[in-house]
Amino acid sequence: MKNVIKNQIKEVEQKLSFLDQKRESIDNVYQDLEVVFLTPFLEQYNILSEEYFLKYSYNSFSINALRDGIYREELVSFRIHVKSFSENRERVISTSFYSTNTSSDFELNRMIIIGKVGQMLLDNKNDIISGWNELSKKHSIETKETHREMGILEKELRELKLSLKEIEKEEVYNELKSGMHFKMDMEVELNINNTESKYISYIKILSTKNKSVVVKYIVHHDEDFSTATVRVMHLERFITRYSNLLTSKVLA
Repeated sequence: MKNVIKNQIKEVEQKLSFLDQKRESIDNVYQDLEVVFLTPFLEQYNILSEEYFLKYSYNSFSINALRDGIYREELVSFRIHVKSFSENRERVISTSFYSTNTSSDFELNRMIIIGKVGQMLLDNKNDIISGWNELSKKHSIETKETHREMGILEKELRELKLSLKEIEKEEVYNELKSGMHFKMDMEVELNINNTESKYISYIKILSTKNKSVVVKYIVHHDEDFSTATVRVMHLERFITRYSNLLTSKVLA
């Protein structure tokens, strides 16, 4: 049963990976379309040139330039986004640019570019937002089914991993009934009760009653056995925390 679930998890993860690549591919196509959509507006106002180029990332556009032939500096940026607290998801355009008190040729030319971008947005913001809404709508339609399928698979994956976890926990619990030890260099801590914990090298379940478990254990660097009544809750935490460190059964 355990191997069956592991294979199912592997299959679901592969399907999710394929769908994620499909979604990313669609996103990339629409990112290119968004740049293509905006470029004519920029060209109309002579904003783009060999010196000034467009950079795009996550709904944010920026006009960049080479400074001193090496450093790429952002002159001005703007992004198209949903207005805060908008019930009908109305989109707006926000701009951003830094201020300076220097008057170098670079900064004066930057002021010209900022003015051109401002004029472009002032004259065309409604058309830009309208076209952007149309692209976003098409994008949403194309990815809706992919997101739905991914949601179903992600739920299935969570349930499978939970089932596997329960099986593995039960396996460890059964092994503890025979007795298990840990490597001496591992600091394995057993919570005896809410106030007392001990570092142990061996543990074995002797009996179970209601919400408590009687265990036999050996404290680190000790040879004598001790017994204690441990709450099931503490034992389950112990199993979750240390099951991957178990090495072998001894003194069964």
